[in-house]
Amino acid sequence: MVSEETGEAGSERERERERESWTEKGESGEGGRVPGGRKKVAIMASTPLTNLKRNLAAADWKVASFMLLNFASSTGIVVSNKYVMDALGFKFATSLTFLHFVMTFLMLALVRLFSGFEIKRLPVAKVAKLAAGNMGFVVLTNLSLQYNSIGFYQIMKVMTTPTVVFLEAVFYQKYLENNLKLSLVPVCLGVILTSVSDYRLNMIGTIYAVAGVIVTSLYQIWSGTLQKSLDCSALQLQFYTAPLSALFILPVMPLLDNYSFTSPGAIWNYDFAMPNVMAICATGLIAFLVNISIFLIIGKSSPLTYNILGHGKTCFILMTDFLFFGRPVDTQGTAGIASAMVGVFWYTHLKLEKARIEKEATQVSKEEVDPEKGSVSESTAPEVKQQN
Repeated sequence: MVSEETGEAGSERERERERESWTEKGESGEGGRVPGGRKKVAIMASTPLTNLKRNLAAADWKVASFMLLNFASSTGIVVSNKYVMDALGFKFATSLTFLHFVMTFLMLALVRLFSGFEIKRLPVAKVAKLAAGNMGFVVLTNLSLQYNSIGFYQIMKVMTTPTVVFLEAVFYQKYLENNLKLSLVPVCLGVILTSVSDYRLNMIGTIYAVAGVIVTSLYQIWSGTLQKSLDCSALQLQFYTAPLSALFILPVMPLLDNYSFTSPGAIWNYDFAMPNVMAICATGLIAFLVNISIFLIIGKSSPLTYNILGHGKTCFILMTDFLFFGRPVDTQGTAGIASAMVGVFWYTHLKLEKARIEKEATQVSKEEVDPEKGSVSESTAPEVKQQN
């Protein structure tokens, strides 16, 4: 998306809609007739382990390869962006984001040319709103990556969920269940511990990180309905939003990056040697692969598998800060990261369990009385079978 954020953080609302469709398509419970014409319902108690085993047993290796591509590209875009910014000295995050949008559009045009990718006509006014919001949070999160450590950058992104919950409660009176609220406590605690102990903590980086979380959260709240109303695939939407986002970035590039003709640190004085140019362009290609891989796996895996993939990416990105970028192993910072991840896993488990229960309740309630056979609906007399 352009960058990892556009493919990951920007698609949270799309993931929620996909989870809803997954719950509607879920497996039905075991059933059978018992004496008296009553239909027996067996609602199998599901656990993350049994769900994962079922997913692996029915694995489509083509989908598995797509998920591997998504893992590699989503983690690779963060690491490669940080490498270009730190190791190669390309301290121009906004310009790099502009390049990502442009390359995403050009690569989508190639996909359309060689694969018959269908372009859907969309209302430009609606798409422009999405493109502007998309541009805002991607620019801010990439600036956060430029000025902060990868660990602080990634942990601050985790704060998007608590921020969305807070904003929806304040402005839309949408409240979370108490157990879900409780699961967000270790997330917030972990972010605080990681922040105060971060070895590269600085004021401007913190401002960009906080602004990125707020803008991303607001974007996720209001963009969900708008995206759904457009009724198009992720790639069809990207074909419109990528060039528009690039256009919207142009006026702010000189404000956020150094374009001064007299400054030695300006972009004009950067060493555009061939290896550096190739590395910078490679980040654009990886950004495109993030979008393609998300399009390929959306709706083709279970919510459990999809969330495990997402958590795996987060953990790997955090590990790279220790392995490749010199983050010291300190007790407080490590405890903060661990606390945040425990909260994320806990919150995800509760959300998936809630979706499973709602799915099973919907399946039960859909069974209607059959007057000819004397059967009654499952919702009136379900027999629950617990799985050992």
